[in-house]
Amino acid sequence: MPELQDTWSWLPAIYLFLGGLSGGAFLTVALIKLFKPGKFKTTVMGGMWIAVAALAVGLFCLIAEVEKPFQAIVMFQSFVNFGSWMTIGAWILFAAFIVFLLSALLATDKVTDWLAKSWKKLPEIQGTLGKVLAIIGAVLAVCVAVYTGILLGAAPAIPLWNTWLLPALFTVSAFDTGLAAVLILAAFVERDGAFAPIRDLLEKVVMGLVVLEAIVLAAFVATMQGGGTNEAVSVGILTSGQLSGQFWGLVVVVGLALPLAAALAQVLLSRKREDKQVAVALPVAGGACALVGGFTLRFVVLAAGIHAALVSPAVLQAVEGISIFL
Repeated sequence: MPELQDTWSWLPAIYLFLGGLSGGAFLTVALIKLFKPGKFKTTVMGGMWIAVAALAVGLFCLIAEVEKPFQAIVMFQSFVNFGSWMTIGAWILFAAFIVFLLSALLATDKVTDWLAKSWKKLPEIQGTLGKVLAIIGAVLAVCVAVYTGILLGAAPAIPLWNTWLLPALFTVSAFDTGLAAVLILAAFVERDGAFAPIRDLLEKVVMGLVVLEAIVLAAFVATMQGGGTNEAVSVGILTSGQLSGQFWGLVVVVGLALPLAAALAQVLLSRKREDKQVAVALPVAGGACALVGGFTLRFVVLAAGIHAALVSPAVLQAVEGISIFL
């Protein structure tokens, strides 16, 4: 039985999850802010602070995993090789955190009221500045989501991670988990009917993302199963080995099937205008399941990423056959 990957601890799994969630959450509220300016301010503000907090905690977990964490903080000295995905990603994450933080501060009334006392022109440019930051932040949010997959793909010695399907899978999952976090927030802070059309639209987006994620996940598994011996061994750990319970139970059922069912039920109930308490509970339950599935997906993919064998089983078998005659 192959042993699970132990070069990286569980901390990178937290970063991969929170980094993706951060990008997905900011992209969701940035689009709300751009297409519904001046509305749903509590959800927009809360979503931006979720993005800031998630990225901050995720970066802390990632830095804590490196050999010299304090040296990594000094980016101008540690990340200068722009031919490396690690360097490019580090600066993208740094820029995203700054833009996310500025956007969250600008969306917080208490902060802007305090700043306006010393910066008289702020009320005049606040709207335009907020839109500019939302646009820049949305682009960076997509980059952050994509990078969570590219970071693992940069390790060619681990066949399970060395495929373009992994960034695609983690990107779709990032949008899904970020949207789930925003829907959970909105379920508590947007209690009037004005947010209902937006909630219905977002639930439909959830259904689309879940279906897309399921397709990419199936393609990822099929590609690995049809690859070499190392790929087949790694994906076998997920589908029928040590991590099969987490994969099928938490990733597929809890992370995909249940959020899809909850989103579909939410859309149907909104059309019939059924019990509001049920309508609030569904996005919370569906979103919580999506978060559990999103984290488990990254954990199992990380754990199943075993290194390629230096000598293939076929070569070993041939050597053993030759040795019989010696």
